[in-house]
Amino acid sequence: MRRLTFGVVVLALTLTGCVVESGSGASPPLPGQPSGDATTPALPHHPHGGPLFAIGDSILQGAAEHGNLGIELANDGWDLETVAEVGRTVRWAIDQVRARPTVARYVVVVLGSNPGFSSAGFGDDVLTLRDALVARGARRILWIPPRAADQSRYAEKDSILHQDDQSDPRLVVPDWEPVIDQNPQWLVGDGLHLTEEGYQALARFIREHLAALP
Repeated sequence: MRRLTFGVVVLALTLTGCVVESGSGASPPLPGQPSGDATTPALPHHPHGGPLFAIGDSILQGAAEHGNLGIELANDGWDLETVAEVGRTVRWAIDQVRARPTVARYVVVVLGSNPGFSSAGFGDDVLTLRDALVARGARRILWIPPRAADQSRYAEKDSILHQDDQSDPRLVVPDWEPVIDQNPQWLVGDGLHLTEEGYQALARFIREHLAALP
């Protein structure tokens, strides 16, 4: 009976000239993103759960305090520990990690905005932090690259991060930059920090990309 009903409906639609569009398979839009403007591809959703260590600057702090990052990740079974302070650099993070005997197998890093746009020494610092995390148990490091309204501001740092991503499977650098570029309304007056809506989008972005990690 169910198959017969479906056939009748299809025939009726065909005869009346109606067109039924199938879904595109894209993931739901990020918060505040127009439904017709998908900025990220659909990602597999296979939450790992368990301990998760996140370290970063004020951008990570904003995602935790205004973007409900902990709640988002708890929905996937993650037990999040966040170390985030305003104005912090990769070198600061290296010291923080070296002071620990171990870290979680999965790590989120949100660094690169500080101390400024210069990329001098940044590549070496990235590799040093990666090595320090791996030596203490990290298996996958999800590094959110810096982005500002001025797209050239962190272009060199972003390039360094993506090059390292291609050469080392332990370091994963997702394309956060185009998400910001397509949603400038998420940036506040300084062109760097995010609105509450932007931080919510960042939290969801982190959650989705953690779920896609092997």
